[in-house]
Amino acid sequence: MSLLLNSLVVSDPLSKYYNSCVNILISSDGKIDKISKKKINTKARKILQFNSNKVSIGWIDFSANFCDPGFENKEDLESGIKLAANSGFTDVIIKHNTNPVIQTKNDISYIKNKSLNNFCKIHPIASTTINSNGEQMNELMDLHNAGAIAFSDSNLQNTELILNILLYLKQFNGLYISKPKDIYLSNGLVNDGINSNILGLKSIPNISESITIERDLSLLKYSGGRIHFSGISTKESVNLIRNAKKNGLNVTCDVPIYNLILDDNKILDFDTNFKVFPPLRSESDIDELIKGLQDGTIDVISSNHEPQDIDSKNCEFEKASFGIISQQTFFPNLVEVSRKLPFEKLLEKITVNPRNILGISNPLIKEGSYASLTIFDEKGSWDYNEKTNLSKSMNSPWMNWSLRGKIIGVISGNKTNIS
Repeated sequence: MSLLLNSLVVSDPLSKYYNSCVNILISSDGKIDKISKKKINTKARKILQFNSNKVSIGWIDFSANFCDPGFENKEDLESGIKLAANSGFTDVIIKHNTNPVIQTKNDISYIKNKSLNNFCKIHPIASTTINSNGEQMNELMDLHNAGAIAFSDSNLQNTELILNILLYLKQFNGLYISKPKDIYLSNGLVNDGINSNILGLKSIPNISESITIERDLSLLKYSGGRIHFSGISTKESVNLIRNAKKNGLNVTCDVPIYNLILDDNKILDFDTNFKVFPPLRSESDIDELIKGLQDGTIDVISSNHEPQDIDSKNCEFEKASFGIISQQTFFPNLVEVSRKLPFEKLLEKITVNPRNILGISNPLIKEGSYASLTIFDEKGSWDYNEKTNLSKSMNSPWMNWSLRGKIIGVISGNKTNIS
C-alpha cells in the first residue's frame, strides 16, 4: 500500500529538507519514493493531511521495562508496543530483568517475534550472568548472535567478573550496560539531602552512583571495550563521564527524562509516584545534567518506563515499589526540557545517538530510504487520564494533567498508526 503524507515540516538537521514543509510519498515496499515541496500527484492508496506538523526520523527509547514474561499484569509486550508507538517510538530497548530474566536464545526469540511486522521494533538486552545473580557469565556470544542488542545485570559487583565480561565483549564489539548502583549504598528510598532528613527517610547518597562509575571506568581503562552507563542522575556522575570521554575512553550514558525536570522536593508529600530509581535528585544535579546534555557528555535521554501495579504504589512510601510509567508522557516532558535546550539538540538524544551506540542503522528522511518516522506537534495539548492512558499500569505523577506536546503517530515502512 502506497502512503502519501502531505504538509510536514522536517525536523531533522541531517536532511536537506530541514525546516522545509514537504510532502512525502512512501511506496508499497516501505521506502520513501518521493519528497517534494510541491504537490505530489499520485493515486496513493492512503493519503494523510497534516497541518505543518513536524516529522523526524523514528525515535528510540533506550531503557524501558515491558514486564514480559513474568509481570504481565503490569505491562506486556503487546500493550508495551502499542504504548511505545503511540508515544512516538519506532524502536525500544527493553530491560533484561523479567521473570525469568532474558538469558537464552529462546528468550530473545520470544521477544523479537512479538514485534515482527509491528509499528515498533523491540530490542532485548540480555543478562550478563546466569539468572542475573552476578556470579557466572552467560553465553554472551550466543546471545549476541541470537539478537541481544546489549548486555547488563542487576546484581553484578564482582570486579573480576566485570573485567572478564568487558574483555569477552571486545571480541564482537559488544556493549556492556552498567546500572550505576552500589548495592550497599543504594538500599535507601530517596535522595540524600535536606528533604530526606525532614521526612526521616533512609536515603541514597550521590556517591552510591558515582563510586560505581569510578570503579567501572577504571576497569574500562584497563580492559578496553565499551561501557554505557544507564540511568545517571548526579552531578558527580556527569563530571566523571565528561573527564573519561576527554581521556579517550569509549563510554556513553543516558539519563531518565524525569530526572531532568523533577527534583526531590516532590517527595515531601509522600506521593509514591515520585519514588523512582535513580531517585529524584537536587536542583544542582539537574543543572549539571542539563549541561551534560548540552556539551555532549550525556548521549541519550531514556523514558526509564517502569510500570507498577496498584498494590505496589497504593501503600506506605517505605513499602512502595520504585518507578513510574513514562513513555506516554515522554514527549511533553521533552517539551519541558526544551525550555532550557534547543529541541534539535534533544532530538539527537533519542534518534541518532542511541542508534550509533547500539549499532542500529539510522534511517534518513531521504528518497530511497526506508521510512521510519515520528510525527509530532510541540504545541498540541491533550489530557492524560485513566481513559487516555495506554499502559496497563497507572503509576504516573502526571495522571489527570493537561499536557503540552502531542504525538501524532509513527510511520514504519508503509504502515502507520495514524487514522
